[in-house]
Amino acid sequence: MKLAWSKLAVEELDALRRYSIERWGVEVATRYLADIRDSATRVAANPALARPISPEFRLFRVRSHYLIVSPDPAAGTLIVARVLHTAMDLERHLPSR
Repeated sequence: MKLAWSKLAVEELDALRRYSIERWGVEVATRYLADIRDSATRVAANPALARPISPEFRLFRVRSHYLIVSPDPAAGTLIVARVLHTAMDLERHLPSR
């Protein structure tokens, strides 16, 4: 499947990048974000890797974050809807469709 990122997920990645650079430095932040992007690519290739959490969304853990993804088989696309820290309340932050 083709991989796409929601506007909100892109904003969350950007905030995570800024926070990680401030907290741990550029090298660690770069590796962490690469892990997130690589994981999204793997899930796009095999959406079954992500656990279903609702009819529309699946969940995939990457270190201390979750990717909330939405596969659209008809369009051949997997959308990364959110990038959330594992400490966050997933139900509260689950995207609406």
